[in-house]
Amino acid sequence: MSSIVRKRETGEKGNRGEFGKIPRGEADLHVDSGEAEATGAALVEKFGFDVRTADPVTFDEHAREASAQLSSALSRQRSRLAGLHRAVGDRRQTGGAWGKSDEEALAAAREWVTLADAGAASEAMGGRIRGPLREAEASQEETERAWAKVDGLEEAFRLRGGWNRAFLVAGANGHVHSSTGCSTCRDSTQYAWMTDYSGADEETIVADAGYRACTVCYPSAPVGDERSLPTKMLSGEEKQDAARREKERAAREVKKAKAAANAPTSSGEALTVDDGMSQYPETLKTERRARRWAVDTVLDEASFVAYREQFDDADTNYRGSVVNRASREVIVQSLAEKHGTDTDAVRDELRKKARAKAKREYSSDTAVRDRITGQIDDLFRPST
Repeated sequence: MSSIVRKRETGEKGNRGEFGKIPRGEADLHVDSGEAEATGAALVEKFGFDVRTADPVTFDEHAREASAQLSSALSRQRSRLAGLHRAVGDRRQTGGAWGKSDEEALAAAREWVTLADAGAASEAMGGRIRGPLREAEASQEETERAWAKVDGLEEAFRLRGGWNRAFLVAGANGHVHSSTGCSTCRDSTQYAWMTDYSGADEETIVADAGYRACTVCYPSAPVGDERSLPTKMLSGEEKQDAARREKERAAREVKKAKAAANAPTSSGEALTVDDGMSQYPETLKTERRARRWAVDTVLDEASFVAYREQFDDADTNYRGSVVNRASREVIVQSLAEKHGTDTDAVRDELRKKARAKAKREYSSDTAVRDRITGQIDDLFRPST
């Protein structure tokens, strides 16, 4: 990076650094012509891209990845150091802090291993500590490399003069900030890099951030709520939630469309008819159910009458006959309207289904079946 030269300060207030700790001024970059090719190759090898020429979005995508790697490395280091503390016999104190500092735990572990190697301490103790020590030291080296990359990109960002950035605070209703050093945030605040907005003008960022735009970071941001100033900036979790809700909505629409297609009415709604054998109406949600209800009520009444006709002076009046006949006519009219056909065609279809079912159910008694069939023809005549 020694060949990168920064122009003099312009006096303009620039964007803050990757972690919002360093105020930025405007700067131009140039590399000595004789060193340009070698420097570019070295930068690509070190950072994975040429930090001098990458556009803001590309640059910040790498910076975001470096930040994520550092966060992961720090998490692993905390875990490995905790294991080392336990290995050397350290215990957590009131409040959760370890009795020894991390440096003291490392020093104690190294001393135990040295003593074990020299035979001055038990090999069992040395064996118990060697693994956690190796892991702790390896995680420490990993963290140092991650810090070096983050710091290098921070320096490159500074030398290039910086650009506008957007950081979304993780969690519900998190605000969008121009840096991670806003005075309204805490050191423990977690952020999501909105790299699509890297290098964008403040007007664009404020407009898309909506109610989430921090008025400290973006003085031009208006004050509003989710309804008056909707946002286009969503966290990964919010995008997943939105995708889930959209998937559920689409599934509901498909289900609704399927139900409408199967409904016994042209409007896609269910059909409610009176049931002569019940005090409660019958709701028919599908065309299949409506046809079955019409056929079954006819067979119920036809079999009742056919059976009673075998006995002299038997009452053949079916209690729900009038109501069910009227309800069947409602079904016939509805199905005819839905399919654009006449009511006689629908009645003929239902009559055939009822006859076929009677033939199956009364196959062993021809006389009864014939009487039932005669009743079916009468019951499917329209009410007058």
